[in-house]
Amino acid sequence: MPTLDNMIADANDEQIAALCRALSSLEPLERLAEEHKAEFDALDFIGKSAWVEGRTLWGSEEFHSNVLAWLLNPRETHGCGDCFLRRFLINAGAEPIGGTGDWSGAEVKREWKNLVEGEEGYLDILIVNKAEQVLCAIENKVFSEEHSEQLSRYRKALERAYPSFARNYVFLTPARTLPLREEERAHWTSLGYAVVFDIVQQMVESKDGTTEEGVEAFLRQYAVTLRRNIMPDTSIAQIARKIYLEHQEAMDQIIANRPRWGSEAIPILREAIEEQPEWKLDFSDRNWVRFRSADWDQYESTRTGSTWAPNSQALMLFAFVSVDRGPYIQLELSARNEVNGRLREKLFDAVWQHPEFFKPAHKSLTDNNTMLHYPDYFLNYSDLGGGWDDGTSFAKIKALVSGFAEREFPAMNEVIVNCLREYEEERQA
Repeated sequence: MPTLDNMIADANDEQIAALCRALSSLEPLERLAEEHKAEFDALDFIGKSAWVEGRTLWGSEEFHSNVLAWLLNPRETHGCGDCFLRRFLINAGAEPIGGTGDWSGAEVKREWKNLVEGEEGYLDILIVNKAEQVLCAIENKVFSEEHSEQLSRYRKALERAYPSFARNYVFLTPARTLPLREEERAHWTSLGYAVVFDIVQQMVESKDGTTEEGVEAFLRQYAVTLRRNIMPDTSIAQIARKIYLEHQEAMDQIIANRPRWGSEAIPILREAIEEQPEWKLDFSDRNWVRFRSADWDQYESTRTGSTWAPNSQALMLFAFVSVDRGPYIQLELSARNEVNGRLREKLFDAVWQHPEFFKPAHKSLTDNNTMLHYPDYFLNYSDLGGGWDDGTSFAKIKALVSGFAEREFPAMNEVIVNCLREYEEERQA
């Protein structure tokens, strides 16, 4: 591998000078980033143990939805009444505005279940004010994206369930993302987490004595977590933008030569899979390597899938998905068709009966592809640094794949094989 000195020797003098100027300009940005990194974040500290499952505490969307529902509920233990709720509603443009309505009796519901056109959904937060005949629906997306027209379905479900209410819809994301569908942008108000951060800060800095000491300490830490990990950091962003504009050519060179973590890990993952005698490589592309257990091939019923590559009929497949955050492992069930319905039901039920092995992403079985095991990330952010080029991170990926094959996979495979055997016995009876 060429050294930096060799690369510099081969480079154009003008390009070298531009890169050096750009690098010297990065010092204030690095210093600010280090200051933020050194700031104590209690929620991050507490949640470190969850990283082995691919997520820290603040990385869980459910955690943020729970905190929001707690703050939005006037009767919850924070003791602030409808303080947070009113301020949030004003930012969302919810009626009535300006603090004229009584929200003290509002009900706050988590995971509001709804069914539209046979598709089951769970709205993250629903606030219902029966006295004022007003509601506010909140769909919260932190590290995931909108999917399967869920905003349209939630809106239709609420129109049907609360026809006489004034209905307000909020799409809450870190960077104030717009709904995917153009027609939903007329209904859903896009809010960024900056709104949540500002309200929490106001409550922390308020001197009116309404915030109890313990609650204030938690809110102060939550504000730190939001600023460091969830919200786009405007101070860092402004400095980065200025550096880019002043050194655009050099920065473009750096960006053009940045690592492609996702695609670069694929050959390593393919090799690691091929080293496992109990696994059969199914197919791969730029960001996916799908494989199955060799034990499944003895059951004809496992060749009833229809939603993978043209040459794959697998009913379910493990996959190492390689993205820029690093690879993760998942187990996905193909969509329903005229022959695999009963087996899909048995597999889904079996997975839910063994939460010690599986982390399903869906609470109910749908006719579409269904995740039987939710992603587990393999790497920390530190693994995406210098170790990426010296082979350290690739060695870690292979070791983690081997570890999964030795520890988690056998138990998961046993559950699935037992289910397949029972299904075949039912068919033959």
